Amino acid sequence: MVFSVPVNAASEVSTLAAAGAGELYCGLQEPWWTERYGEHDSISRRQGRANLASREELAETAEAARTHGLPLYLALNGQYDERQLDYLVRLADVFEQMGGTGVIVRDMGLLYRLEEAGNGLKRVCSLLAVCANAPSVAAFARLGVSRVVFPRFLAAEEVGDVLRACSRDGLRVEAESMVFFDKCPLVDGYCTHYHGVSYPDRVGVDADLEGEPLYVFDTTYRTHACLGRSCDYLEPYPCAACECERLRAAGVEFGKLGGRGRPLEERVRALSFLKAAEGMRGDESRKRLYRQTFGRACACYYGAKTQSRTAIEPIETGGREGCTYVGDACDGTKLRSAIRELPRTCAAYDASGVRTEVVLLVGPLSQSEHEPQRWCETLQLLRDTLASLPPVDVDLCVNDVGTLIELSQVIGRLEESLGGIWRGRLKVTAGPLLTRGDRPAEFEHFLEADENPPRPVWDLEGRPRVLVHRSIAGGCIWDHWEHRMAFECRTSYRRALEHVGLRQGENPRWRSPWGDY
Repeated sequence: MVFSVPVNAASEVSTLAAAGAGELYCGLQEPWWTERYGEHDSISRRQGRANLASREELAETAEAARTHGLPLYLALNGQYDERQLDYLVRLADVFEQMGGTGVIVRDMGLLYRLEEAGNGLKRVCSLLAVCANAPSVAAFARLGVSRVVFPRFLAAEEVGDVLRACSRDGLRVEAESMVFFDKCPLVDGYCTHYHGVSYPDRVGVDADLEGEPLYVFDTTYRTHACLGRSCDYLEPYPCAACECERLRAAGVEFGKLGGRGRPLEERVRALSFLKAAEGMRGDESRKRLYRQTFGRACACYYGAKTQSRTAIEPIETGGREGCTYVGDACDGTKLRSAIRELPRTCAAYDASGVRTEVVLLVGPLSQSEHEPQRWCETLQLLRDTLASLPPVDVDLCVNDVGTLIELSQVIGRLEESLGGIWRGRLKVTAGPLLTRGDRPAEFEHFLEADENPPRPVWDLEGRPRVLVHRSIAGGCIWDHWEHRMAFECRTSYRRALEHVGLRQGENPRWRSPWGDY
């Protein structure tokens, strides 16, 4: 397995190369961006020392990587407003001229703009894009993506299912999975919806400031996508060494280490451990090596502690009155169960004579749910259930691109087949994993000291630290977040969706949580 490792400075490249890095990736947060949008993580999901600080540093890092024969990728993995895309496309062009290898992207609008501009950098689909099935992979491939970082809620066999389905369709993409550091308690992709104000650095202060508090915007880490309890978010060394063999067998060629912003010695130690663990037989041997290396019992990356794809809870995203939310980001089984419950949900509204809207939240569906027979069964169940409903509007709030495209292609036919039987309206909505519908009122508690009491945590060495709230000065945060970043106000996003198979104005209409097209 080729290990992709974060690099924070050109001077680190030789050390990482000697430790066995197969690829490098970095972020860039230069003054142009911070002067306009603040020092938080809006450009690449990391802030502070996790990024290079200038284009000069980026050029030096690219040159050092080239000298050591290592590919270098630039993380541009946020979701962006239309006005930010010109800057990002120009930055990508400059990075290509520097000899950079590729960009890691989750924003479809940016992918479309890079495709339109003829940018030659390799495009890697970020795990934040939530590619959980072959239809989603195919959509991103039409935007020039040649590698996918699969979300962490996919086990090795599920990644294999997706890759086999892609292969059957004649689509060949490289596969990458997370293997060390940064085990987030949030379901991948959803952290950019309500948890997007700040992603504090893992340590947050320089090592010589021992005992200093960690200043952050949000000390709670308790959004509705969290596990609903005190999360072991700060587990120092979450690891997938025992899973790497299964991932390789499933077709995963690249293992990604998180940890942008961590000290160099931490990244080297993790990489050296993974390289040594590769040659071992048996999980117990790897676990012993882990304890010898890190001085503690292993913390498995995948498995029971990994957030599931069904972690999204029903929530009033757009403040619409007369809505009833059903399901909890249904997987396939829960989706069918929720569909069967629709008649009971709607019965009370039928009796009152009040027309209402039922929003059915659909999480990223697995590849097995997109296999033809299973998909047809689900659609037939939906059709039969709708035929028994009173005159209510049903909104399927879909949270992955593949399901969104597939439903958009069949719902018109479903409505036609229900003509004269059902008097409601069926819609498909781009859910919160696909849009960023943040509004100041919805995450205002992140900005209030009263809502962010000091919170004890542990640092990398097991020493007690305290997260302390820091107010955001100068209005920078509002400048970045005041604009809705949903599809309907994003020209490039709309064009991207048209490019991958969605057409504005076709029956049925589909919308973001902010309203109809």
